[in-house]
Amino acid sequence: MELEVRLTDRARADIEDIFKYLQENWPEHVKMDFLARLNEQFKLIGKMPYMFRASPKRLGVRECVMNKHTIIYYRIVEERFVQILSIQSTRRGIA
Repeated sequence: MELEVRLTDRARADIEDIFKYLQENWPEHVKMDFLARLNEQFKLIGKMPYMFRASPKRLGVRECVMNKHTIIYYRIVEERFVQILSIQSTRRGIA
């Protein structure tokens, strides 16, 4: 059973911040690759929400390491949907 993936306002703001940084500092293909990979990770999280490790610091939160620059934090809400809480970037201290 695939769960719907929903983004919090914080997660949307994180994506916008990362996207803006990539737009200002990297070629277009890097920005497009990031968005494609993010979309793939969201689909994977929806299909297999327990695949990624539970956070050792935050009860009920799971961590998906997308790449060396990006970690997606999410939780499973009552087996009904996945809520993306935030997307942390190690690039230039964006978070």
